[in-house]
Amino acid sequence: MRLKDISIRWKLLSLVGLMVVSILSSYTLSLRYSQQDLINSHKNVIQSVVESTASILQPMLNANISEAEKLHQTRSILNNLRYDDDNYLFLYNLNGFNIVHPIKPELEGQDLSHITDKNGVAITQLMLTGIKASGQAYWQFLWPRPGTDLPVDKLGYAMLIPGTDWILGTGIYLDDLDQTLSQRSMTYTLAIIVSLLLAYLIASWIAHNITAPASRIVDEIERITRDEFDGDIQDTDRQDELGKIAQALLHYRKQIEENAKLRQENEQAKYLETFDPATQLLTRKALSEQLSSRLRLVGPNSNPCTLIITKIPLLRDIQAQWGTEYCNQVLNSLTNRINTLLNTHDLLARHSDDSLAIVKSEVVGFHEISSFVNDLQEIIMQPTTIEGQQLSFQSRTGISISPEDGSQELQLISHAEEALGEARRLELDYMFFNQLRTFALDERLELWKDIQQALEEDQFYLVFQPLYDLKSNHMISAEVLLRWEHPTRGFISPAKFVTFAEQSGLVSRLDNWVLNAAAKQIQQWIDQGIEPPHLAINLSGLTFMRSDWDSIISSITERYQFPLAMLELELTEGVLIESVDLLQKKIAAIRKTGLSISIDDFGTGYSSLSRIRSLDINKVKIDRAFIEDLDGSTGDKKVVEAIIQMAQGLGFSVVAEGVETAEQLSILRNLNCDIVQGFLLSKPLMASQLERLMDNQNLVIEVA
Repeated sequence: MRLKDISIRWKLLSLVGLMVVSILSSYTLSLRYSQQDLINSHKNVIQSVVESTASILQPMLNANISEAEKLHQTRSILNNLRYDDDNYLFLYNLNGFNIVHPIKPELEGQDLSHITDKNGVAITQLMLTGIKASGQAYWQFLWPRPGTDLPVDKLGYAMLIPGTDWILGTGIYLDDLDQTLSQRSMTYTLAIIVSLLLAYLIASWIAHNITAPASRIVDEIERITRDEFDGDIQDTDRQDELGKIAQALLHYRKQIEENAKLRQENEQAKYLETFDPATQLLTRKALSEQLSSRLRLVGPNSNPCTLIITKIPLLRDIQAQWGTEYCNQVLNSLTNRINTLLNTHDLLARHSDDSLAIVKSEVVGFHEISSFVNDLQEIIMQPTTIEGQQLSFQSRTGISISPEDGSQELQLISHAEEALGEARRLELDYMFFNQLRTFALDERLELWKDIQQALEEDQFYLVFQPLYDLKSNHMISAEVLLRWEHPTRGFISPAKFVTFAEQSGLVSRLDNWVLNAAAKQIQQWIDQGIEPPHLAINLSGLTFMRSDWDSIISSITERYQFPLAMLELELTEGVLIESVDLLQKKIAAIRKTGLSISIDDFGTGYSSLSRIRSLDINKVKIDRAFIEDLDGSTGDKKVVEAIIQMAQGLGFSVVAEGVETAEQLSILRNLNCDIVQGFLLSKPLMASQLERLMDNQNLVIEVA
């Protein structure tokens, strides 16, 4: 095992263990050396005792006394001389005979040169050998203590008394040293235990002081890797290396937290770019990217890629009336049903507020695509119940197919949108771009040429639909309507050629033609002595906002000699999306010429009474969509009543168009509407028919 693989705690404990081994080794050696030192010190003691005693005996031995007296005095001295309780001195001669033995006098006079202890050690012989060699000797043997028969280790010392053949010796019992050694051992042991315990405690404290914060730092690192940033990082106040690590980790966490926030915001932004938050469908941008990827895979041997864009117009009305949240509920209900038609390879995206897009890459042929679109529109038409409200939807669909209709995603999307627009214009359920490309384009070019030719050849003509004052029951004005009788194609509906003129830039020429034709008709009536009615002319917002509008009015006043107050301009609601300040200036300039102004189709688009109240207009025309079900819809009746009351409160006259039943007329009369028009009162008339109607004003309205 490598050192770096061992935890800090075990490293410190291992260090303590090494200290224990070192201390125990030192302890053993110290005991050994202590014992030896103790023996050496006692050697010195017994040597000193022997030498001191010898110095006492030597003068006596040199005295002029008998040998018997010397022996007697010597025995008396040695028998009385004791030290350390049990220790005594003895006297031998060089031949090994014991002369004096204070403890065992029975040994005196005996030859003990061959005496041994129980281990076979020649006690006297060792002493004699040392004395003969150096005059003194140390030796160790077993010898019983006084009063006992149990031999114990004994250390002996003897020296030859100078000038004699006497050997003076003594010994100490080594077990007397055990108590001293035991006391020392206990002292050493206690010191070692205290030291080891202190070392362990210090090592444990150091280990805890290192491992605890290290563990906290590791836990914090793991929490950071899980993007958990709550709580404080501890130990940043430490001044050691761990404190520096904790401080570095704090800075690191702040950076990671900021990066995580940026990553989360980036992921959220990417998610919003990819998925619509309300429906979880692909966004238009994501659809374009996915479609681009799929188009790159379309090859000669692969199935074509089909883009289907379906528009559900009612969704926009639902959002305007009930709000975005309710509209999202409806849209989610629809997409859940649509998903049942799709397979795993199909893509469903939210193309706009009221349209969805589907990409299919596993369908082959127009028949299969048509079948799918029919199923799609049928499932959309199924009633949807949201918050107790039952809704049913109609849809229009445009289809483009790659590679025939384009090999790039923008081409395919643009062509599907174009096919959708044509399907809506022609009121078809769906249209393939291929159909539009082969037929509609030729038709548009032909229509564009025909309109210009019709303007040059005066193929257009005017009809007039009367407007009646409900208070006087008399016609007070007429709305000018444009008609076209083509020399070869016959009657062409205004819904077709006017819409196309707005899309192709011809509408201003049509408006100019209508203005001049209406002014010419008024001039003819005046020249014939007929009092002309006021004429209301529908004017495109494009024409109204043109910078050369003043010159158009000037050309009329220069050519015809009648007051412009006899003309009224009807502006569609679309013009009201412009700046209020700009509208006020435009309308003020027109009003100075004497022209009156009304807002047509009120209530279906951009206008509101709060927006137009600051404009200098004369009339508000309620859209026919509110009139057609007036006798059957309580809601429509309330809307019409509110418009009448508020508009009249602002000083505007109110016109109801599209009156077709007596019940509608009766309701409008009861609601105090000012002016009405519609098929019930009169269809659009030629100029000659209008002249006859003006001659017989008493027959205008049958009062209900």
